[in-house]
Amino acid sequence: MLAIRSCFRQSISSFLILRFISTETEYLKQEINKAREWLDTFNYEKIPRNYFDISFSRSSGPGGQKVNKTSSKATVALSSDRWLNPQFCYWIPAPVRTQLQHNPVRYQTKVGGLLVQSDSSRNREDNTDECFRKLLREIKDKTFFVAEVSEEDQKRWNEIRKQTNEKRLLEKKKHSDKKKLRSKAFDKNSINY
Repeated sequence: MLAIRSCFRQSISSFLILRFISTETEYLKQEINKAREWLDTFNYEKIPRNYFDISFSRSSGPGGQKVNKTSSKATVALSSDRWLNPQFCYWIPAPVRTQLQHNPVRYQTKVGGLLVQSDSSRNREDNTDECFRKLLREIKDKTFFVAEVSEEDQKRWNEIRKQTNEKRLLEKKKHSDKKKLRSKAFDKNSINY
């Protein structure tokens, strides 16, 4: 069990390190800054809908006769040859696409395509908008860029690291002295009865 845990920890930590290092080293700071800005400012309405297959079907849940008789459930799909392809997903910056290739969104199919559904509203246009909102929210949740560290923070972390190291060495010295006291030869003559 312990071996499994350590293996799991190593795989997770190596994955996270590789994920962030590969993104940081693969792209210039300027591209990463543009991707950060894109994550902050991009709106679901700017997604080009002409590349997506949008279909409507009967919805389920509350809504009564309106839901039963109209096709208001929206399904937005993108085939595997188009998803994360720079020709079709040009609206996603390259550093973000790279992270999505390593850390897929939950709407990605087994084949590698994309499928998002929504039936939260009785209106098909609202449901279509909700699909694109969900997709963009998931993309933003799956993407992460390491923030720039200020010099002040760097100095503070170095100071904390130094203090921690000194404390560790002091504890080590105490432990060593304690063991040395235990290992001294036992002298029979020093005992007074």
